[in-house]
Amino acid sequence: MESGITASNNFSWNDVDWNALRRLRERFLQFDAAPGGADYWKSQGELASYDFTFAERIGWKWDTVLEELRTRGWTPPAGSVLDWGCGTGVAGRRVAAAWPAAFETLRLHDRSLSAEQFAMRRARETFPGLRVERADAGAFPPDLLIVSHVLNELPPGSAALEQLLGVAGRAQAILWVEPGTSSASRRLIDVRERLLRGHFLPVAPCPHAAACGLLVEENERHWCHHFARPPRAVFQDAGWSRFAKMLEIDLGTVPFSYLVLDRRPVVATGGADGDGRILGEPRQYKGFAKLLCCRAEGVGELMLQKRDAPELYKEMKKNPGSLYEWVREGGKITGGRRIF
Repeated sequence: MESGITASNNFSWNDVDWNALRRLRERFLQFDAAPGGADYWKSQGELASYDFTFAERIGWKWDTVLEELRTRGWTPPAGSVLDWGCGTGVAGRRVAAAWPAAFETLRLHDRSLSAEQFAMRRARETFPGLRVERADAGAFPPDLLIVSHVLNELPPGSAALEQLLGVAGRAQAILWVEPGTSSASRRLIDVRERLLRGHFLPVAPCPHAAACGLLVEENERHWCHHFARPPRAVFQDAGWSRFAKMLEIDLGTVPFSYLVLDRRPVVATGGADGDGRILGEPRQYKGFAKLLCCRAEGVGELMLQKRDAPELYKEMKKNPGSLYEWVREGGKITGGRRIF
C-alpha cells in the first residue's frame, strides 16, 4: 500500500501548505451543518498537501476495509471501477493497489475539475499500465463503484445524491466509506436500506441482509462505526507529529463507517445464527466488557466476562471490529470465535 510518508512526485513535509490545511480543516468541520457549497480547492498545491495528509488518513480507513475483504476471499467484479466524488483519488488508488489485475479502467468523477485533474495525474503516476479516464456524474454503470467521504457534501434529497444513487443502483458491486460520525453513519444506513431493495446483498460490515437494527427507536443514540489503525511508522514520524499538533488531530483515532454491497452471492462467513459484529469499541470494566453487537436478530448489548472465555476476551480487545461467532446465554457471551 501507499504511504503518505513516501508519496510520489517528491512531495514532502517541507512542501505542505499548513495554512491551506487549517482552512480545509475548518471547512470540513462545518460540512455536517451546511453540506454542499462551491469548489473549495484553490490550487494543485493545496490538493497535494491534502493528498499527503488528510487523504492519507482516509487511505488508512480504506486499508482496513480492503484487508477484511481480502481476508474473507472477496474479490471485485473485473472490468471497470468508478471513483465517484474522487477528490484527490486516494480511494481509487487504494482499490487498484489491492487488486492490481482486476481492472482495465479507472474512471474518476468529482464536481471539482481541479480535483479530477489531480486524481488522474496521481493515478497515472502510480499505475502506468492502467487506463485512467474522466467520468461524467451520471456515468454508465461501472463493474465496481467506490465512494469515499461524500455524504456530508450531498444534502438529503439533492439532485447530486439522487444521481449518485442512480449510478450505484446499476453497479455490480459497491465499496462505500464515510466518516465515523453519527450523522454520516445514519445517512449511510439510509443508503443501505435503499440499495438493498435493488437486489444487492450486504458483504460488510452487516452480518445479515435484514433491516438495519439501528433503525429501531431504542437504538437512536447508537451508530455503526469502526476504527482504522494507522501504520506504526506514523507514530515515529516528525511530520505526522507536527500535523497532529497543528491541526489538533488524534493520530490514533481514525473512526469510519462503511458499506460493501454485491449483486453476486456473498462469500460465506461462518455460523450465521451466532454471527455478530461489534459496533464501535467494547466498554471495558474490571474483569468484563460490554459491547454493542449487530446480529440478524437486531442490535443489542452483550456482556463478556474475562473468566468465562479468557482467550476470546483477549481476542476481542485486540480486534473489536471483527466479525465473531458467539455462544450466548441470553445477553451473556460464554464462548465463541473470531471469524475474521
